[in-house]
This record gives sequence, C-alpha cells and structure tokens, in this order.
Amino acid sequence: MPIVIVEKKTSLDAEVKAQLAAEITDVLRTVINSPDDLISVVFHDLPAESTFRAGVPTDEALIFVHIRLGRSDEAVDRLLKAISDVWVRVTGESEDAIELAVQQYPAKWVMRGGVRLPEPPVV
Repeated sequence: MPIVIVEKKTSLDAEVKAQLAAEITDVLRTVINSPDDLISVVFHDLPAESTFRAGVPTDEALIFVHIRLGRSDEAVDRLLKAISDVWVRVTGESEDAIELAVQQYPAKWVMRGGVRLPEPPVV
C-alpha cells in the first residue's frame, strides 16, 4: 500500500507505462513518505466499448489511489495534483482527460506479506 490503479480505454505503450509507474512511485515516496517496497502501480487496459462519461463514450483515464488513512487533506491534495501533473507531462494528454480519486483505509485493514502494515508517516 499505496496501490495506484489506472483504468484506460486506449492502451499506453509499455515505455510510457514504465515511466508513469516510476514517476508515480517517486511522487508517493516524496509526498506521503511511502517506502518503495509498499508502492504498486497497476494498469488496466479496457476494451473500447467500456468507458463512458455522461452516457457518451470517452477515452479519459480513471486513476484510483489507495492509501492508508492518516494523511492530511493538504498531503492528499498535493498527491493528487502531483500525479495529475506527471500524467499530463508523460502522456501529453490534457488534464481534462483524467479523473483521480483517493480511497483511504485504516492501517489495521491493510496487510502485505501476511503482516498488517504500520500506521503511515504523518504528513
């Protein structure tokens, strides 16, 4: 944890995905002090007929960021903006072509390697 899931209709090149994953990992490390070994970035390539907004087909990306509860609102805002900035710079897409959402979980509900994760650093 954190887990970042990117859902997008049109597939991104492998090199772009690798760059996004590396830079999003750096953002998570920098903004919320998460250790690299806890950060996962996952890409879901969706069929063309699978994404709509307001009932109309869309090519936008949906980015879901799952983190442990305990970060300040300001840290979450910085996190979302930094991920958005990375996406726009790396993909060349407009900021209007992405939607980001953060879901926070109590650390007691998060487990990796059979062990519950500690409370997150306060930021």
